[in-house]
Amino acid sequence: MLKLESKIALAKFTSIKIGGIASQFYEPTNLDDFTQCLNNLKDRSIPFFILGGGSNLLISSQGFEGLVIRTTKLTNITQIDDTRILADAGVRLPHLAKFAANLNLSGLEFSCGIPGTVGGGIIMNAGAHGSSMSNLVEYINIFDLKSQSIKKLTKNELAFEYRKCILDSQNEVVLNACLKLEPGIKEAILAKIKINEDYRWRTQPLSYPNAGSTFKNHSIDKQAGKLLDLAGVKNLTCGGASVSAIHANFVINIGQASSSDVLELLKKMQDSVWQKFNIKLHPEWKTLGRFENTIQDIWG
Repeated sequence: MLKLESKIALAKFTSIKIGGIASQFYEPTNLDDFTQCLNNLKDRSIPFFILGGGSNLLISSQGFEGLVIRTTKLTNITQIDDTRILADAGVRLPHLAKFAANLNLSGLEFSCGIPGTVGGGIIMNAGAHGSSMSNLVEYINIFDLKSQSIKKLTKNELAFEYRKCILDSQNEVVLNACLKLEPGIKEAILAKIKINEDYRWRTQPLSYPNAGSTFKNHSIDKQAGKLLDLAGVKNLTCGGASVSAIHANFVINIGQASSSDVLELLKKMQDSVWQKFNIKLHPEWKTLGRFENTIQDIWG
């Protein structure tokens, strides 16, 4: 029998430290518990959300009237052979990059600055430094809520695109992923990880809670951060939310910010770019909970 917790505050589980109360909450510690919990959702009598590392996510300060399943205790990693590893959905990407380095396996160095998990990284096709999860995935195992069964999907079946794949998070839940890496030398891999980490500290506002990059790049030559910078939004503030002075595509929580503060700020950022360049930026984040009507204008 699964023991669900009630009325859990979600802000502490998000990287931007915003979020109200979840009606129910569960943290599975192994894949058997995880699939049992998912199997119990077959009647869909209550909304649910799979929460990983809590980045790239804005949760309403009004909370979520449903079940939040947090995966960060699903941390098993197995070396399959000389170049492949199998990692649970809750494994954090920076940890996985260093785990692979200790096996003399290269390819995950780009992910050392992404504060997300394997599951979220696949759903969002997380990327940085010219690489992404789609370059490494060989196959994943999912739990299909419609058929109540575990299925294996190959890289081609996932149909990866920029910051997304084919998975429907309300019907298909990532359990684990097989990643194919390249042989390397531990010291060289760790040195590259260090370079990427140092770059992240220089270019991102890591001293404040944030949800990661706010808007998707419009195109290769029209990156969101540059457009926002030229539109003059740096240091723009709404309540406890502010645009970072370090990077214009980062919204930071400067003190007790609410989801409404963030929505107001995102709309102003979006409008500023539209007025200057006639380009509408689209948020990279996902949302959870009840929001005011302006969310439709922002997310389109």
